[in-house]
Amino acid sequence: MPYLCESKDCMGCSACSNTCPKSCISMKTDEEGFLYPALEEEHCISCGLCGKSCPVVNPKPAVIKTKAYAAVNSDYDIRNNSTSGGIFTLLTKAVLQKNGVVFGAAYNPDFSVSHRYTETEEGLQRFCGAKYVQSDIGKSYRQARSFLNENRYVLFSGTPCQIAGLQSFLGKAYEKLICVDLICHGIPSPEVWQDYIDYRAKADNNGIRPEAINLRSKTTGWQRYSVEFRYSEKTYSKQFADDPYMYGYIRDLYTRPTCFDCKFKGLQRNSDFTLGDYWGIESQHPELNDGMGTSLVLVHSEKAALMWNEIADWMRFKEVDPETAIQWNPMAVQSTPYQEKRNEFFVRYKEEDFERLVWELVPKSVPLKNSLLRRIKNKIRRVIKR
Repeated sequence: MPYLCESKDCMGCSACSNTCPKSCISMKTDEEGFLYPALEEEHCISCGLCGKSCPVVNPKPAVIKTKAYAAVNSDYDIRNNSTSGGIFTLLTKAVLQKNGVVFGAAYNPDFSVSHRYTETEEGLQRFCGAKYVQSDIGKSYRQARSFLNENRYVLFSGTPCQIAGLQSFLGKAYEKLICVDLICHGIPSPEVWQDYIDYRAKADNNGIRPEAINLRSKTTGWQRYSVEFRYSEKTYSKQFADDPYMYGYIRDLYTRPTCFDCKFKGLQRNSDFTLGDYWGIESQHPELNDGMGTSLVLVHSEKAALMWNEIADWMRFKEVDPETAIQWNPMAVQSTPYQEKRNEFFVRYKEEDFERLVWELVPKSVPLKNSLLRRIKNKIRRVIKR
């Protein structure tokens, strides 16, 4: 497709397929299970709109007004059921109270992940919780534009590349659009995720799939969270470093290739908010750490600052230095490190035992915590040097 970026740079944001006036671009999975645009050439009118909507071909300059906060939701129950500090819930409720609409990533019945929207607080629950797999945007960019053209508030949450795709698709600023991205480690293959669900079902429950999945359960604490697959009469639960899917994800075995050179990270972004875990809070600001989750919130725009003031009464927070805040979360500014065993994983995993293969390719020769600390320190050195 002459108007779009090369496949090696495509992150599957779906801006092109949402833009095409003839609907002749669809998102198809490749041999690794990732979505890429596919063109029906016989219907293409060569309008070039797909290229104009591609955020890789047409990058936007980043803003330079970022402030950073450590924050926790004052409602303990909400925070306990959230990935980190429960700030996402406060932002979304504030938008819904203005007759707004919230878009986010939600599980489908088969635990694939796609973007949906809700106009009610009851619908927010589907967006809560971590989903470590690439979400299918579908036609949600078009839906968001329709609501914006009706002069309604829209909060759209997603990975940095998905937010970049939305903004490039829209082509102009909307005063009532609130963009929330996250500190992203990278996006794993949806096909590998589905295969792992089947693997767990066979290993745990005679092939019957789970009724619920929680990839960031706080039953063992926020910093040492657990992976839970809940079946009708039993629950599989392991701390994240002992679950093969989460460990393989952290070690980048099945990450999308473009994540190794992400174009949309950094402290300065075009989103309004960036949310993530405030790793290192226990040493930097222990008064905001009770072991059940603290959010790192980056506020990038004036309208985000106004919204932050609106929700201030429902949380405890402290303004922090952005550079200091990301010392233990370098994925805010750094791309995922390339995993040299990645190609071998994709060649072998369909035919071999999933768990055994993960431990073979990325063995835990040192405790995961020490391994991650070493990688984090190396990244910080590179950031400082640059």
